[in-house]
Amino acid sequence: MTLRAVAFDYGDTLGDLRVAEQKLLETYADIRRMLEEQAHRDIPEAPELIEKVTVHVMSLVGASYARHELEELDVLALFEQALSGLGLEVPRELVQQIHELEYRAVVSQRTVPPENLEALEQLRARGLKLGLVSNAHFLPALMLEDFDRLGLAQRMDAIVTSSQLGVRKPHPAIFERVLAELGVSPEETVFVGDKVREDIVGPKELGMRAVLTHQFRQEDFAGAAAQPDHVIRSLAELVPYVDGLLREASEVPA
Repeated sequence: MTLRAVAFDYGDTLGDLRVAEQKLLETYADIRRMLEEQAHRDIPEAPELIEKVTVHVMSLVGASYARHELEELDVLALFEQALSGLGLEVPRELVQQIHELEYRAVVSQRTVPPENLEALEQLRARGLKLGLVSNAHFLPALMLEDFDRLGLAQRMDAIVTSSQLGVRKPHPAIFERVLAELGVSPEETVFVGDKVREDIVGPKELGMRAVLTHQFRQEDFAGAAAQPDHVIRSLAELVPYVDGLLREASEVPA
């Protein structure tokens, strides 16, 4: 069957997930002042706030992934829980404002390498549709804002996040949503990602080809429930692999 689409994981696939620690610290100084104005009492300094809020929230998210849970978490509820642990009752609108400030600080230094954007352009030039499927508990609007800043939104025909849909990869529903938005079948699609369970096993169980990338992290796939169809060291290596698939399809007798 002819290849019509390529779908991608986001973090550690298209770009790395570095945290802008200094910007986060500066932002939490502002958040501390906001909380003091709301609570009318002293609030822990920024470094302790980061531990009590950001690190606490991420530990809850990490524990959820470790349990292989597929339902996405409510990020604002997580922040409310963390702030409650400090003895603070914070209005939901302020909780959301804090989350937005924190998110924008954390991602402020993230980039997508120009060669990866070029690879996406080369795939689009071959007439392929491109999709993005990301597991993340952050508010969908913030992620879309970031995808736009990074030059990804302009190059994607469909974007689906777990916070938007409510379930994470490898739940079939999140893959089925992006396939439906792209208007393609699993057999017409290659999925590219850095995680074996989420990005290889899940897509292959649905009938997609799956490519494991080692550009930003290297996950061992020995003994996995499904093996990648191909392994690449950079996104640039995806283009000749896709060209090979297109060539094979063109050589199949009608």
